[in-house]
Amino acid sequence: MKRNCTMIIVCLLISSMASAYGEPATRFAKDRDVDSLHIKLDLNIDLEKKYVKGTATIDIAAMRDVSTITLDAIDLGVSQVTVTRLDHAAYPVEFSNDGETITVPLGAMLHTGEKATITIEYTVDNPRSGLHFFGPTKDEPDVPYVVWSQGESITNSYWFPCFDHPNERQTTELIVTAKKGFKVSANGHLVSHAEDEATGTVTYHWLQDKAHAAYLVSMIVGDFVTQKDTWRGKPLNYWVHPKYQDQMDFSFRNTKRMLDFFSDRIGIEYPWDRYGQVCCEGFGGGMENTSVTTMGNRALHNKRSSLDSDSDGLIAHELAHQWWGDLLTCRDWSHLWLNEGFASYFQALWTEESLGDDEFRYDMFRKANRARKGGKERPIVDRSYASPGSMFDARAYPKGAWVLHMMRKRLGEETFWKVINRYGQDNRLKTVETVDLRKAVETITGQTFERFFYDWTERPGHPEVTVSYKWNADDHLADISIKQIQDDDAFQFPLAIEFVFDDETEPIKVVREITKKETGLYYPLPSKPSLVRVDPDQSVLMELKEKKGRDLWRTQLTDDLNPVARIRAAIHFGETKSEDDRKFLAESLSTENFWGVQREIARALGEAGGDVARDALLAGLKFENHKARRGCAEELDSYLGDEKVIKAVRAIVQQGDPSYYVEAAAIETYAKIGATDAVEVLTSVLSRDSRSEVLRRAALTGLGTVRDSTAVDVLATWTQLGKPRLARPSAIMALANLTHTTFIDDAQMRLIVDAITKCLDDTGVRVRRAAVSSLSSLADPSKARPALTALRSLLANNSDERSKPRIEKAIKAIESGEPAQVQLAELRSELKESQEQNESLSDRISKLESIISKRSANDGKTKDTPEPSSGTH
Repeated sequence: MKRNCTMIIVCLLISSMASAYGEPATRFAKDRDVDSLHIKLDLNIDLEKKYVKGTATIDIAAMRDVSTITLDAIDLGVSQVTVTRLDHAAYPVEFSNDGETITVPLGAMLHTGEKATITIEYTVDNPRSGLHFFGPTKDEPDVPYVVWSQGESITNSYWFPCFDHPNERQTTELIVTAKKGFKVSANGHLVSHAEDEATGTVTYHWLQDKAHAAYLVSMIVGDFVTQKDTWRGKPLNYWVHPKYQDQMDFSFRNTKRMLDFFSDRIGIEYPWDRYGQVCCEGFGGGMENTSVTTMGNRALHNKRSSLDSDSDGLIAHELAHQWWGDLLTCRDWSHLWLNEGFASYFQALWTEESLGDDEFRYDMFRKANRARKGGKERPIVDRSYASPGSMFDARAYPKGAWVLHMMRKRLGEETFWKVINRYGQDNRLKTVETVDLRKAVETITGQTFERFFYDWTERPGHPEVTVSYKWNADDHLADISIKQIQDDDAFQFPLAIEFVFDDETEPIKVVREITKKETGLYYPLPSKPSLVRVDPDQSVLMELKEKKGRDLWRTQLTDDLNPVARIRAAIHFGETKSEDDRKFLAESLSTENFWGVQREIARALGEAGGDVARDALLAGLKFENHKARRGCAEELDSYLGDEKVIKAVRAIVQQGDPSYYVEAAAIETYAKIGATDAVEVLTSVLSRDSRSEVLRRAALTGLGTVRDSTAVDVLATWTQLGKPRLARPSAIMALANLTHTTFIDDAQMRLIVDAITKCLDDTGVRVRRAAVSSLSSLADPSKARPALTALRSLLANNSDERSKPRIEKAIKAIESGEPAQVQLAELRSELKESQEQNESLSDRISKLESIISKRSANDGKTKDTPEPSSGTH
């Protein structure tokens, strides 16, 4: 018994040590000793000093008997904490603040159901995360003053004390005072707005009176112009910096239509008091804070940039979160797909509604590619993760969207939307787990969906399916073989195969439930089909390979109504490398009427190579559709030294194109095709302005692919403060890439490493991330050894969860790329440290063994002692 206890202790200690060294821990939702009812923040903001003075008032109710509570509060300067209880005046308490949490003694036991109020006075001084300050500097004098919060996943506790976990919901209230002239945005509805002439300040009072998670609390202060509207009686407002005022109408033009579409389809009207969208300096992407989404300025578009893209995808994604993520919130981050997968799919549904079926199917095709690639190793629902930030990947977004898409295809339209409504109604203003969605499906349908959710959310990977077709003319039979060739067990799913005929015979669709690794099917048909369509409705997330005759592939590329089926045919012909198939692809490129298929045909031609493909791609540079032109420009990048290609691409680079993205694609291609004047031409492009720095970013990226070391000086200059913030990450990554494409001497390498290392201290997260990745991706990572101190400092002070794994990976790559003698010295140091840890572990085990021995002896004595009567307790 003693030996077993010792072994258990050793295992626990080793497990604890392993976890400390970076192995993912198994994580669950946090305990809730108290229910957080309401958080009121009274804040004074100084944007110039990057300083906040605040008072947080938190109302709680005990979930069980408690005498202390612990709040998440990272790096807060707490000066005083008071507690107020029923029939008691507020009294100060001796709190403890370890820099991560504040522990508050309540003075006496707070019994289950009893309420108390905690008031915390604190300061925030240029926080590492959660609250991000921007303003003009000597190097960047045009940056406007602004501060915005970003709480996902667990970073709002850097600027106010709270229970910073998604399974806690509370109402919130922000009273924010700032310098007069600034505007303040927060969650909920505006209670009041007042200016104080004596102090030169303005105060905004916002109230969010429906409970939400702490990470969804928003605060933004800055110089904005606002545009107001209403939707079904609720206020809509859009906030942008004054220099972007002329882009508001176009960028947000479809918001009201989206609100109609989502409200009507879900069957739950938009649930919050208002909907605001605020575009901020330095913000990337979007964040679905309750009732008010934060976005970056790249969400705004002018007339020319709107040719290439608009904000609809981003706006739809973030708006969908107001239901899926805000009204219903994942209970813990292992169920993040219930937030992000839903928002990703509803973005696709908006694409279907606004742009049509072809655009929707192409969107889902691209999502499927990312889902398969990013979901191979870990399941969607995964409790073992290094940090919440590591869960924001392809499993939560495109693979999560595909789970919903497969569910929709399996259930049918009417039933699917009944399920969505039931799931939303049953769980509104609650936290959810995947089982809650399954319950909604099973309640509506009466069917068990346990196997469906097991296959698609609890298992990694996807089915890898090979479908072989042969025609048995004698018996008029279609001979179908279906094999799942992945190493893991079979997935279970319905697979449809449709046979189409040349004559007026109606198509025949066969659906089989696939439950095994191999399934054979013979099916009688009236005549030989001209088209065999596998998964014609695009209903299964799988890696599909087909074996069938060339005539069927040709018909699929020319006649199949599903653009994804045509794309699969184009990929097939690109892989054959035959001259006939190149010619057929070239013809199809010019006759295809959907740009998405044209781009994929262009990609297949680029894969096939040869003069026929080249000439087809050159002709494609004159297509009317700019997205198709872009695809052709991109695929010409493999024609190194081809004068025809150099001449045509140079013309676009020098003369421009109505589309920024076509011009940018030509710029990057020009860098790769061996033009002798590439550095000169691309350097001249750096003088061109464009929306979101599309052209400068393309030129800088291109300079990283030229085979000319003279590009080093140009790129190093463009990494520096003062250059456009959106362009600098491209220059940083291009410097690293250049070490792979051309010879770099020692002086140039030192310049590269020094330029990138300086960017590790940048205030912009995208710049820092680019610097981290670039240092580890040098052709010889050991050359980045001078950056290790800066990288380790960044890791120690890092608060960006999504950056931490990148920093650790970079340090490891640089260390492993070091010369052997350096590695040996560090190994010796690690061995010594390990020996010291082992000695410490042995001491701890000895002490624990001693404790166990004493307890065992006491247990032995107890067994011989008569059990006392109840009166002696």
